[in-house]
Amino acid sequence: MKNSELPAGERGAFNVDARLSPTLPSRYYHDAQIHRQELHNIFHKSWCYVGHASQVPNPGDYRVERIADQCIFLVRDQNSILNAFFNVCQHRGHELLSGSGTRRKSIVCPYHAWSYGLDGKLIQAPHTDRLKNFDTAEFALKPVALANCGGLLFARLDNSATDFATDYPGLAQTFSDHLADFDRFGTALQLDFDIAANWKIVVDNFSEGYHIPVAHKKLSRVLDNGTGKCGRLEQNYAFFESRSKAGFPGLELEPGSAYLSWTLWPNTCMLSLPGCQNLIVIRMAPYGPDRCREHVDLLSVNGEISPELEAIRDLFVDEFNAEDIAIVESVHRGLRSMGYDQGRYVADDGDNWYSESGLHRFHQQILSALGH
Repeated sequence: MKNSELPAGERGAFNVDARLSPTLPSRYYHDAQIHRQELHNIFHKSWCYVGHASQVPNPGDYRVERIADQCIFLVRDQNSILNAFFNVCQHRGHELLSGSGTRRKSIVCPYHAWSYGLDGKLIQAPHTDRLKNFDTAEFALKPVALANCGGLLFARLDNSATDFATDYPGLAQTFSDHLADFDRFGTALQLDFDIAANWKIVVDNFSEGYHIPVAHKKLSRVLDNGTGKCGRLEQNYAFFESRSKAGFPGLELEPGSAYLSWTLWPNTCMLSLPGCQNLIVIRMAPYGPDRCREHVDLLSVNGEISPELEAIRDLFVDEFNAEDIAIVESVHRGLRSMGYDQGRYVADDGDNWYSESGLHRFHQQILSALGH
């Protein structure tokens, strides 16, 4: 990526050196054409988190999910193998499933009753026995690549899907090394939040700690800001470790308890708050350039909701996330202002806890994926 080829705004061209670079021009957050390019170049060609294996635990269980503008479903077949398919009948394009539930042996289209096995094969199509040159083998459901990372499920839509472990080397180990019972995690709670902001602004906000002492007073009381360090940095993800101070009523903590966070390309952020074993998985689903939906899976050992997990839920929902939603919606409005186009990344040679170097890396990935 050469500086001479990068987009420019009122403060000049984006620079590959975070210490010298203005931020992305504001058009990257509200331009409809750029949004369409993101759908095709990013969401259609990346591994995206789609849920946890505990959400489809038994043979026949299914769950409908979306990756940006594409609808898919996960289903566990009779051999307990998890499969993923585009949620569309191969006859006339009717959607096959909605929500979640269980199908005993087959999936039947509600339009003309074409029937598919849980492995995606077409097993019955009414009144086609006399149809010329019709082969049921040619009308199986279109599969979607699916990867299981310690129970976390990731799907990739394009036909040339690369290996997940190659794209995210060592990711599974970051979970198992820091969450002792991660292999027994299950879904305790699922939450959704509609946000009047571009999806990237939410990821932006998660990618830096610069705002925490200002915008998150309670979190700032818990985190020992001087202990933050990058545990692992790869092309498609970053893992960070911090330590806590003593807690406060409702979240009793021993000083030095672990606070963990992950950012995964393109739209998944995770954190494990001190207090008990937990993982909060957050994904941002774009709904046009001006809105997104934040899907949250709160995972715990065996999916159990302990008093400590309830305290973490309340802290996340009522404090941190409510504060962040207000922030990102305000930023989105500001990015449409005639009074703003670009700022500056606060990044220095020390790359300290407050640095926005992670934000700059995310923006470099955006530009690279878009070919800008």
